Formats: sequence, structure tokens, C-alpha cells
Amino acid sequence: MRSMSIKRVSSVIFSTFIAVGVQSQTVGDKSLQAGLVGGVGISMLKMGTNNLSANGVGATFTMGTNFTKAFKETKNLAYTFGLEFDIENLKYKADGPNDVYYRYTDKVIKRELETVSTTDKFFNLSERTYNPIYISLPIYLNFRTEFIGDFRYFANFGLRNRFLVSNKINDIGYSTDNLTVPGNNTENVDMTSKGELFVFNSNIGFSGGAEWNFAGTTVLKAELGYYYGFVPLFIDKTKNEKSSLFTSGLNNGTGNDVYFSNKSTQNQVVLKVSILF
Repeated sequence: MRSMSIKRVSSVIFSTFIAVGVQSQTVGDKSLQAGLVGGVGISMLKMGTNNLSANGVGATFTMGTNFTKAFKETKNLAYTFGLEFDIENLKYKADGPNDVYYRYTDKVIKRELETVSTTDKFFNLSERTYNPIYISLPIYLNFRTEFIGDFRYFANFGLRNRFLVSNKINDIGYSTDNLTVPGNNTENVDMTSKGELFVFNSNIGFSGGAEWNFAGTTVLKAELGYYYGFVPLFIDKTKNEKSSLFTSGLNNGTGNDVYFSNKSTQNQVVLKVSILF
């Protein structure tokens, strides 16, 4: 009976030590942090064609979850990875030496090899806004200091690999049934153009910021980053005659119209805020 009591007391003491040990763990001791992230930023296009130019800056909004895992050898080096959704808009205008046109039916923009039908209309493009949604899989190396009071400072370097989920196009310009006749000022909203944006996009970037340990092992993290897009946003479709934009406009979408593909890369500045546990 006495031995059973000793065992029970020993178990209680052991459990208490374990509980105290867990509670006394500091955020600096944690090897894995996980939480939610949200961010806003600006998007800048670098155009690769004289027919189009960037129209100011676009916006980007990101949200998702991320994880930071410390290396076993040192707490000052970790890697960060996650799953995020990027909602963006990309803006450009047709202010080159030639007018830019496309052919469309209802909400669908036609491509060069698609048959011209009696329901087709023609659009003289002035401005265009893309509204893509990407799934982003970021992975960074994370260099960080020890906690100085309640704060720790860090720098990230790595890749954001992104995959296109959907895209809608809003256009401003002039619509007509015949390109030899002046068109009416029109806004085409929620248009689709098959294969316009490349399904894969990747940015290399760096960011810096700070973590604030405001409660227990919970931290609030803020960072400002710059991301350089080295993968083109658009597919070059001129070789397989699937481009949708053309410049001559004198043959109503047939004959010797000069088709071209959009060419652009994207740079971004993004401010992110995370809460990690």
C-alpha cells in the first residue's frame, strides 16, 4: 500500500516537472513555428514589346499559412515555407506606334487560327487589366538573431513558385463590327483568353523584418520584401499562330493582320504580417 502511494506521488511530481518544463519553454527554444500570414503590395511590369507599356503599378494581396523550421545545428538559421494565395491585378496600355486589336464573341477573346464568324466583333484596345489568382509555394532561407528582449530580427532569401488558378481580363477601348468603321467607347469586363498567362511563375527575392514575442510563445512578425520575376508572365504564341492581339486592323481579323504576343516580367514589393505559434 505504501509503495503504491510512493508511486502515485512520484508520478504526480514527475508530471509536474514535465508540465513546468513545457510551460517554461521560450519562443527562442522552439524549432518549429507555424501560423497565418497576410500581406499587401505593389506590382511593377517590365514590358518586352513596343506595342504595349505598363500602366502605373498594380496591386497584390496575399493570404495563407507558413512554417519556419530551425536547423538542428543552430537556432539562428532556419527555412520558411508555406502555402499562400496571391490575388493580383496587372495593368498595361496600348500606346505604341500601332493600334492594337482583338476579335471576340461574347466574353471570349478569339485566337489567330480560330474561324471568323458572323457573330465576331472587333475591339480597339486602349487599356487592359488582368486579375489573376495564383497558388504560391514560397521557400526561403531565414537568417535571424537571438531575441533581444521581446524582439528578434531576421532576413529571408529564396523563391516564390506560383501556379495560375484563374484569370479574368477587363478592357477599355472601342468595339465595332467592322474595323473600317469607327467603334463605340466600350468596357469589356470579365473577358477570357485561353492560355494568355503562363501557368507557372517564379520570383526570386529577399525580405527583412522583426518578430515581437507579445504573449507566451506567440509572436507577431512583420516583413518587407522585394521579389524579382525572372519567369515571363505571358506565353509566346506567335510561333504556333495562337496569339489574340494584332496590329494592322485592315483585314477584319483575316489575311495579313500582324499578330503578336504580349511580353512582360513582373517585380513586386510586398509587406507581410504573420502571427506564429
